[in-house]
Amino acid sequence: MSINEKLFDQLFCPECHMKVCIKEGANLLYCRNCDFTFEIRNSIPIMLSPDRIEQFKDDVDNWRENELIPGFISYQTVQLLKSPAPFKWFGKDNVLKRICDNITAEGLYLDIGGVGRFHPRILNINISPSADTDLVCEGQCLPFDDDSVDGIFILLVLEHVPDPQAITKEISRVLKPGGFVFATLPFLQVMHANPRDYYRFTPDGIRELFTGLNELELKIASGPTGTLLWILKAYIALFFPFSNYSLVYVSVREIIGWLLYPMIVFDFYLNRKKRAEKMASYFYYHGQKKHSEHGAGGRA
Repeated sequence: MSINEKLFDQLFCPECHMKVCIKEGANLLYCRNCDFTFEIRNSIPIMLSPDRIEQFKDDVDNWRENELIPGFISYQTVQLLKSPAPFKWFGKDNVLKRICDNITAEGLYLDIGGVGRFHPRILNINISPSADTDLVCEGQCLPFDDDSVDGIFILLVLEHVPDPQAITKEISRVLKPGGFVFATLPFLQVMHANPRDYYRFTPDGIRELFTGLNELELKIASGPTGTLLWILKAYIALFFPFSNYSLVYVSVREIIGWLLYPMIVFDFYLNRKKRAEKMASYFYYHGQKKHSEHGAGGRA
């Protein structure tokens, strides 16, 4: 069995919150306190029930089938042909680079629900195993001790969960005093199930989600043009004959997206306007756990 040693040293039972151990002779983690066991699959701890994993897989399969014509074109092919994201935001590389430059080899950093790996020292957490996943668990039940994590990234995830406040509360619990969270959250975007879509967030709503943390930054990530392009490519595609068929709709939508995408440069100008946030596509939030509230996010 091979498991990320740094991750294993930090893992706690998500049920009773006691330290887990490796079960000798088996690819299992177990908790001596509550007797729960957790599978280690391809070096990935699966700290989630099989039923929950299967439910999520079914949701993803249903979502992909609604987007495509099964057997004709694969989901992976669609991803390769997709137009550039209309919510591309300027300054992303600068903001993330500034944060990532301060990531240390000794610290514990998590990316919750991320797709791909954007930094080698950040552990990827997801609800299903994949090539880039280090740990399978749910965001509202993180298997880490109070005040144990140095930094958390959660990028365009909170709109896809039924209880985002449960996740942000859990983030606050596991962060060390002085630890940071960096989140991106949508405001004006078309519904995009991945596999489900529940919420949109205003700046006031974002502050409420992360109440108790020190707000370092809350700014526009993608401005009014990002909103316009996101909606316009979907709107125009609806006019085409046979747009009720997924293949036609998705193809036209992405062609329109490619044609309109150069307009995104207008956000260089518009994002400086004080009313731009009223039409923003999404925001980014950078917050920090207060030193004076050590343990305040702990479990009851």
